[in-house]
Amino acid sequence: MNGKPGDHPLTDILVHKHEIYGREADELIRKIGALCSRRELDEWWEREIGWSKDADVVLRKAHTQYLQLAQRAKESGWETE
Repeated sequence: MNGKPGDHPLTDILVHKHEIYGREADELIRKIGALCSRRELDEWWEREIGWSKDADVVLRKAHTQYLQLAQRAKESGWETE
């Protein structure tokens, strides 16, 4: 991967701000990225999303991950949003 547009969906969402899975899913993925390390984000991505093209599945998995991370952040005393 070279980081150019179209190279990887996660880079397209986070770096290039392209819409890949729909506005809601992409926004959740950006929020997930803000609540965890890049390593944790990459591991979740590989485990749960990979190269999926199913926007509904990605939205559902991103929503679940975001809720878990938001709860973790709240319990750790982070201010979110």
